[in-house]
Amino acid sequence: MVARWRGGGNAIGVALGSKRIQLRPTEQTSQLATPQPKQRQLPQGRDEHGRPHETAGTCGILTYKYPTPSPFGDHTNNTRKPLLISCTSTTKTIAYQQRRKLPVPSSYTTREMASPRSRSHVALALVSVLLLASARLSVGARSLLELYKPPASALLTYHNGAVLQGRIPVSIVWYGRFTPAQKAVVTDFLQSLTTASPAPTPSVSQWWNTINQLYLSKARRTTSSNGAAAQVVLGGQVADEGCSLGKRLTLAQLPQLAARAGAKEGGIALVLTAQDVAVDGFCMSRCGLHGSDARAGTAYVWVGNSATQCPGQCAWPFHQPLYGPQTPALVPPSGDVGMDGMVINIASMVAGTVTNPFRDGFYQGDKDAPLEAATACTGVYGSGAYPGFAGNLAVDSATGASYNANGAHGRKYLLPALFNPATSTCSTLAVGLAVVVVLLASSAQLCMGARRRMELYQPNPADMLSYHNGAVLNGNIAVSVLWYGQFTQVQKTIIYDFILSLTMMPQAASPSVAQWWSTIDQQYLSKAAQAALNNAGEAKKTQVLLGNQVSDEGCSFGKSLTETQISALAARANPKKGGVSLVFTAQDVTVEGFCMSQCGLHGSDAKSGTAYVWVGNSATQCPGQCAWPFHQPEYGPQVPPLLPPNGDVGVDGMIANLASEFAGAVTNPFGNAYYQGASDAPLEAATACPGVFGSGSYPGYAGNLKVDQATGASYNANGAQGRKYLLPALYNPSTSSCSTLVDQLTCFAPSK
Repeated sequence: MVARWRGGGNAIGVALGSKRIQLRPTEQTSQLATPQPKQRQLPQGRDEHGRPHETAGTCGILTYKYPTPSPFGDHTNNTRKPLLISCTSTTKTIAYQQRRKLPVPSSYTTREMASPRSRSHVALALVSVLLLASARLSVGARSLLELYKPPASALLTYHNGAVLQGRIPVSIVWYGRFTPAQKAVVTDFLQSLTTASPAPTPSVSQWWNTINQLYLSKARRTTSSNGAAAQVVLGGQVADEGCSLGKRLTLAQLPQLAARAGAKEGGIALVLTAQDVAVDGFCMSRCGLHGSDARAGTAYVWVGNSATQCPGQCAWPFHQPLYGPQTPALVPPSGDVGMDGMVINIASMVAGTVTNPFRDGFYQGDKDAPLEAATACTGVYGSGAYPGFAGNLAVDSATGASYNANGAHGRKYLLPALFNPATSTCSTLAVGLAVVVVLLASSAQLCMGARRRMELYQPNPADMLSYHNGAVLNGNIAVSVLWYGQFTQVQKTIIYDFILSLTMMPQAASPSVAQWWSTIDQQYLSKAAQAALNNAGEAKKTQVLLGNQVSDEGCSFGKSLTETQISALAARANPKKGGVSLVFTAQDVTVEGFCMSQCGLHGSDAKSGTAYVWVGNSATQCPGQCAWPFHQPEYGPQVPPLLPPNGDVGVDGMIANLASEFAGAVTNPFGNAYYQGASDAPLEAATACPGVFGSGSYPGYAGNLKVDQATGASYNANGAQGRKYLLPALYNPSTSSCSTLVDQLTCFAPSK
């Protein structure tokens, strides 16, 4: 956006004590002023939006230029931007020019020049005006806040149900094989919660005491008749190493296993599954869960070992994440990625169990998918945490492991932050005062040397999304399609039109799918193909052409596919050299890793010079993961889902994933072109900006988008046949930022 000064108007006057300066624009100046609308009479001294004009010798308002019709945002969700105050003084400039015997601009005539003393009066007067105005704004803002009453569902509050209090016996069912060392990691953690001999601070018992203070002590109903403080006691343990129910469990089998622990009233049965045991939804939408038997007055918790299934999802930050910022994994304090990840999830689920055991205690949102004491602070472990960074943690000098809590027998653990309902903030355990003292003492030296160190710093190319000299796809890119399973004609048309929109002529209204594709061409393909010139001596222009289409409605490979079978299906589409095969699987077809670690993927055959993309329809499997923001997310902020622009949550979600994978396929088809991080798990043109669709986005919020006035659907790109789509942001290697189509709408050329 371009900042513009708003000014002009009639005679400009400034009071200077007993004196007064009046600056009158000459005829020439008046011609340069912004013309006022003729259709209505405006108040004197105000612009077309009712705001006062600038005056010489006062503080002007530096405003952003907004799209019409409203400067404060309209149905396009262009939010109002902050105003910057900049003080200028025409009087001061003229006085300076007279002292230096410089010509005063002819566009102003003055009755009297101000003295230095008078100018100080001006400054005092201006400060007074600003202070008075700010006081009025502050009072008004306070009044508005006092009137606002957020809905109860938007806050994590107490819903008058029972919590677990007093003596809480915890029994354990070990399902599958666990080594004695692995079992000790968990049992030591449980004993650390209310141990008689507290560990050094920060400790596990301090974390548990926070739950007591913020939640349990404030509940009106408890499972304890005498209101005693909650105390965790380790009960019996049962081992089922042979996996009597098999190695693939349903959610209905978990309470059956919990019943084997023989939990007492007011107690918890803890079911832990080994790394080779699969559970419905594990790694797809959850890393653990808790439930209860209200009649028996007992609760249960299940947590799985994700070491071999999804450590990047359920054992982060001790493993590289699947998506998002690829920061180095932390060293686990117990030396076992899977078990240290389990402790985090056990802590989170136990916190939810004792504060909301029967779904009517402390929670936020829908009681069937609530945010609770720890899940309301997902990914936060220390102060300063943000997505991809766990926060400031303590580091074991002997092992280099990261932790935030000391436990029994010298153990160290990483525990999640707890939501504080009183302050609506996430509370983390302290990491030690010494670190703060050192930082404060050395802050001056750090500031003085920061610039020099930044000038010397050369970032590792692996930490940046850059070009690795490999081939990209350009020129005419033939796209072949294979439909696997049942798709309606309407669903196929939505995807057809998107492909046609990439390089269609003429282009759709701005912002368009073609503009999105042009960004890929300009920032990636054209730069990699500068050496490839056609006969006219110009770089090849990239164009997407729709080719063969094959349908396999009978699902010849079955309805559960491996990644190897995906590449076999891609070959059936008969792609041409330099082309891409698109494989789409229907909503009742499962694919290896689908909903667990990916919503789609792309690969290639280097020998034939072809690439392929697979995307699945998540409508009935995991729309909260692979069709967000058109469906409520599984975790994180529970904002209302957006309306899909084509009226199909699954297919509109497919378009977003198709666009993301297709961008990766053309810019990094063979794993050696544009990417960041490891070549076998790269961040690419679109996956480097996960969850970003419009300007101002943040986790849980897709960004400022356009809204269809007729349907209320959200979108950011127009396509063929009047279609509208929601496309992901693209990473700009030149600026190291995410570029969205909505950003392009709000940028204006400098005024002349």
